[in-house]
Parts: sequence; structure tokens; C-alpha cells
Amino acid sequence: MRKPFLLAVVILAGCQTGPTPIVFKPGVDLRSTVAAVDQCKIASFRDIPQSIATDYHPGYSNPGTVQCNTYGTVVSCNTIGAVNIPGSTTTYDVNQGLRDRYIVRCLEAKGFGVKFDGRACATQSEVNQAMKDRANGQFPKCAVRAPS
Repeated sequence: MRKPFLLAVVILAGCQTGPTPIVFKPGVDLRSTVAAVDQCKIASFRDIPQSIATDYHPGYSNPGTVQCNTYGTVVSCNTIGAVNIPGSTTTYDVNQGLRDRYIVRCLEAKGFGVKFDGRACATQSEVNQAMKDRANGQFPKCAVRAPS
């Protein structure tokens, strides 16, 4: 199973659920960190192009059975057990996992640490604490939304 996480949103935690990777380097501010992530992401697309694939998931159809009952001179028929689930397709980038690993290696080569068991900061007090941790040279406990 693919792990669909984009390091472009490493710092841009937003509404993402689940683990949010945190990128950190002592002495580097948030804007410079975002710039480094962007540079590594651009390099990953240059070196590892997208390869879009499509998966087809067949549907299921069962016409059911017709059951008729006669009441005097009236015949009443009903279809029982009819199911129609249409097929579907999903597209994905075959190279996404490789590109994600490339981005991590690129960031590590620039001296950044990448922690994958992080989460997005949910409250302003968590954001303040994470920024304080960054200023003190410590890995923040949550990912901070990049300044706009």
C-alpha cells in the first residue's frame, strides 16, 4: 500500500489528518525551512517525473429475482435482491513514494531533520510552543503552518 504524504505540505499542516512530517534545523527560521522544502520538491519533480497510473475497480450487478403473487384477479410483482454498484477508477502517481524519499534525502543533505510521527499544531498555544522550541534549537512537537 502506498503512503500518500506530500512533503510540500510538511509545514503547511492545514486540515491534514494523521502523521504530519516535521522538518527542522537548528537556527533556521520557518520561511527558510519552507524554501528548502520547496527546492527539494522541485528537484524531485525534475529528477523523478510523474508516472500516472489508473486502477480499475469493477462494480457488481445482480438483477435480483422477480417474485409475483396473485391476489384474486390482481397480480403483484416485486424485484427482490437487486444490486447495482458501478465500477470506479482511481489514479495515482507510481513515482510518489520514490519522490518522497528523494525529498527526505535532499533535506537531510541540507542538514534538516525530518520526523514522521508528528502532527499538525491544533491550537495557537501549540503553535507558540512549537515556535519557542524552534527558537531554542529543539525539534518542535507539532508542525506549524507556514507564514503566508
